[in-house]
Amino acid sequence: MASPTFSITRRVEFHETDAAGLMHFSNFYRWMEVCEHEWFRALDLAMMSTTTDGVRRGWPRREASCSFVRPLRCGDLVRVTGSVIEVKNVSVAYEFIFEKDRAGKWTEVARGRMTTVHVRQDAEGRMEADPLPANVRSAFGAPEVSA
Repeated sequence: MASPTFSITRRVEFHETDAAGLMHFSNFYRWMEVCEHEWFRALDLAMMSTTTDGVRRGWPRREASCSFVRPLRCGDLVRVTGSVIEVKNVSVAYEFIFEKDRAGKWTEVARGRMTTVHVRQDAEGRMEADPLPANVRSAFGAPEVSA
């Protein structure tokens, strides 16, 4: 079973800030996705794949939210920790905690949630929910689903 959490550490870059010098809210959503993608890479799981017959699989977002506690500024060192909070037949829900390094102490600055759905897309572009692959269920400690 994989770790129930995964963390990345990043520094806020100038291009991620707004006119007030604060990290733009949209980047919190980007960072949640980056954390998820890095987690999948660490577990050797595919975020996107295509079969030989042209069927594509991926993970679009069903919903995402974020609550902000304190601002982030250019140069701030930030840790984003993701946790799996629910695994269903076709979806995974995560919680992400953003913490800023303040003189060696991590302080929470935001908390987000995101639900992703495993889908298959045929050659005509039609998408439909697709059961989670067994390796994803196993990596996130979810029991197998009987057919």
